Amino acid sequence: MWPNREIYRAAALAGFLALSLSACTASQGDGADQVTTDEEVGAETEQAQVVQLSFIPPADCTTLLPQSAISSLAAEGIELVKGPGSSSTEPIFVEGQTPEELVGGISCLYSVPGEEETAVSIILSVAPVTQAARPTVINDLLAQNLNVGQSGDGALTYWIWGDEFNVPALHNNLYHDSWYSALLQPGGRAAYDKGVALVEGMREQTTR
Repeated sequence: MWPNREIYRAAALAGFLALSLSACTASQGDGADQVTTDEEVGAETEQAQVVQLSFIPPADCTTLLPQSAISSLAAEGIELVKGPGSSSTEPIFVEGQTPEELVGGISCLYSVPGEEETAVSIILSVAPVTQAARPTVINDLLAQNLNVGQSGDGALTYWIWGDEFNVPALHNNLYHDSWYSALLQPGGRAAYDKGVALVEGMREQTTR
């Protein structure tokens, strides 16, 4: 059931969704009634600042998600089946490492034990990102023709909803020092939303 990386990349290139951007405009008066104090400017600036968290690499897949996320997956019969800390020594991709593993991170496969080829498959990955490696990571993500955006906490996002037939759902969050991704098969909007929530859980679990 699970496509290899090359098949996935080809499907993603063919099936990506165009990113919709919305622009907001603000009207202003003639200036006579627009009086802004230094205190107001300072308050607005403080609210606009994004809190910078430090990335703490997880020891293995067993420490990647908060307990609430693990329990939610377990309620669907989904467990950790491959990756560091699992009972399996097999790689997630038989043809090689995941992109996150190639830059020093880890990848973890969650599925129904014994039914990885037919049940829902979720690959969660996280990796540290140096300033030297960051441009290469960005170029590789852009080469997949994914939609591009930004999260509320300042991460660059690269994503695709996918579909329930051929294209997995994929969500990447790229911070200044770390990279998180969730790849779910089958895809579709519901799967994508679950991936976003799992990335948020990973971020919560691996920062301070």
